[in-house]
Amino acid sequence: MENIEMINLWKQYDERLEKTISINHRLIAELQQQKAKNALRPARNYKVIAILIGIVYAALIAYFLYHLHPIASIFINISVVIHLIVTLVAIAMYAHQIVLINQIDCTENIVDMQYKMAKLKSSTLKVIGVCFLQFPVFATWNINLELITKNPLAFWFIQVPILVLFTYIGIWFYKNINIHNIEKRWFRMMFWGSEWQSILKAGKFLKEIENFEKN
Repeated sequence: MENIEMINLWKQYDERLEKTISINHRLIAELQQQKAKNALRPARNYKVIAILIGIVYAALIAYFLYHLHPIASIFINISVVIHLIVTLVAIAMYAHQIVLINQIDCTENIVDMQYKMAKLKSSTLKVIGVCFLQFPVFATWNINLELITKNPLAFWFIQVPILVLFTYIGIWFYKNINIHNIEKRWFRMMFWGSEWQSILKAGKFLKEIENFEKN
């Protein structure tokens, strides 16, 4: 009889212990999730400011283009239009990133949070790559028909090589600014600000939850 009572007591103790461990596990996971969400606040603030500045900047470009296009060369007009389009795309991408951050903030499922965090990282990198695609524009705004017809040597041996170089640089950065190069020195030099660091910090908290659950 005493053995049966001892066995029942041990069972009750094991059940309480498992319940306590389960509660502690859930609390630790919730705490890490909250840390991840809080870590994203600087990134959200940065992106909101970037959108506001981008809207003002895009409005100035559009105003400049409206008054300039009747008198400017076709090369200047095309350069300004490309610059405006890239700026608007960047604004839209930043807005999408804020939506992702808000979704992460409302998500309790760790898998969903990690999925959206991966999309946020990818989008944060991609918007910088997109901005580099307009790099050749800075070598085309000063081109005009007079340069091509009256100074062909200067155009073909100075202007064109510069344009090709700028195009190569823009495409190279667009292709190489990705998560696979995160450990490279040039990458770390470019992405050292509070926006990127807060995203990495949030991702670290989520990774800690994953490792904790595995163990």
